[in-house]
Amino acid sequence: MKRSIACLGAVSLFAAVAAAQDVPKAEVFTGFTYTRVNSASNVPAFSANGGGGQLVVNFGKWFGAVADVGSVHNGNIGGYHLDTTLTNFMFGPRIPIRISNRITPYFQALWGGVYGSTSYPVTLPAGTVILPPQVTPVSSTTATNVGNAVSVRAVSAETAFAQAYGGGLDIKVSKAVSFRPIGLDYYMMRLQNLRTANDNNQHCLRYTTGFNFTFGAR
Repeated sequence: MKRSIACLGAVSLFAAVAAAQDVPKAEVFTGFTYTRVNSASNVPAFSANGGGGQLVVNFGKWFGAVADVGSVHNGNIGGYHLDTTLTNFMFGPRIPIRISNRITPYFQALWGGVYGSTSYPVTLPAGTVILPPQVTPVSSTTATNVGNAVSVRAVSAETAFAQAYGGGLDIKVSKAVSFRPIGLDYYMMRLQNLRTANDNNQHCLRYTTGFNFTFGAR
């Protein structure tokens, strides 16, 4: 009887050690990102595609810290030829649910910023073209009597607050590699409305999928 209890205790201890070793010290994710941007009034909602990455440092079985960086792009919003790129950089806590050696759901909350840049076509009518002073052959910065209209692209860019709340699911495919079929976040940005020049909240949905690589063990 005592031998059975001792064996059971040894097995339990071994299982606990093995479970502890399954917790990686760090994780690196890279993959595809889709964002559905429900933008401010007077600007149509649009979809943007791109990629991103995450670095996670685990401080135990149930808690980690994540840095999230990514970028998505749409070259023709609403048919208006608005070429837009959104780049996020956010940080926050992550809570993994390590109840299985193969499947690990997680939840996270992220805060940080987003850099948004948009360019849009502008046509200057024939007869008036603004030139830089250093290359203008006359005293004014305006050259007149130009025979053809000129098309240029105006650029608007800003950095604003961003946050994301959500989670995902990692499925282990080998000792150090997991596949993430879904990562889903409510993603909010506070970029300026190009038409009204007011700051507005953009309520978005962000989907990610890709591969997660683990390093070390605690």
